[in-house]
Amino acid sequence: MKRVTAAASSASLVSLLSLASLVGLALWAAGAAPAGVESREEARLAHAVTRCTRFAELIACDEALNLKPNNPDLLVAEADALVQLKRAGEAIGVYRNALTVGANRDAVNAKILAAQSLRRSLLENCVTREGPFAARSCEAAWLPGALDEITVFKRRGLLLQGDNQPSAALDAYLAAARLAPKDRGVARAIVALSDATGRKDAVTLTAVGTALMTLGHPADAIGPLREAVRLAPDLAPAKERLRTAQRAAAAAAQAGRATQAADVAPASPDAAQTASNADRAAAGGEYSNEAEATRSN
Repeated sequence: MKRVTAAASSASLVSLLSLASLVGLALWAAGAAPAGVESREEARLAHAVTRCTRFAELIACDEALNLKPNNPDLLVAEADALVQLKRAGEAIGVYRNALTVGANRDAVNAKILAAQSLRRSLLENCVTREGPFAARSCEAAWLPGALDEITVFKRRGLLLQGDNQPSAALDAYLAAARLAPKDRGVARAIVALSDATGRKDAVTLTAVGTALMTLGHPADAIGPLREAVRLAPDLAPAKERLRTAQRAAAAAAQAGRATQAADVAPASPDAAQTASNADRAAAGGEYSNEAEATRSN
């Protein structure tokens, strides 16, 4: 999944004002500036603007925005390109970014509505279809910060796992875990897929340790977390979770010793008598007609 940008609509929704603005930007960048002002950077910008606005090339949009950051017209053009590629979730994000830097609100809101309609269709395919088509639909529908973001990641992970792409599936579940670290289904998937892929980088090992803690196995989490810290000594989440796992494992061990001591301790006379009475009552038969004392008997 690419970086967050905004979303989408077709060229038919482009207002004359926006189009004129884009053409003006391209002409300026192409060298409409006074003689001697044009530089190599301006030539690059002219080329990128043209490829972005006329041919919907995302790489060109990225290059143009690197040279002219937060330009509202370029952001809208990038979002339009994303819509053409049916990456509606990302497009919506870019359109929203464009609004924050002065893009025409009415024109962009119309584009957002169109992109949202496309995204709903993609989400339906993500949830109801199977195979690579459904996985691609999940990816295209992904919208950072949306209420369904976790669902999209989990569904994509499941689809990729079913399509025998364990590494890509693991990435999807890792993304889901960052949003829902206590989800036990996600935790189980991370542990299983990390074994299947053999991935032993610090980030994955940290996720595995966190997943094992979520599943209630802090002692088992210590190993992968310790290895993560060894591989990346400055990885703060790994160090923090290692300390947490060690404390939890020590507390569990202490509780286990206390339980074991209680099991082997001699029973008190009262406890023994209570147990004896219970044994006699059980021996009297399952269907005893002896009623429990109440106010009515």
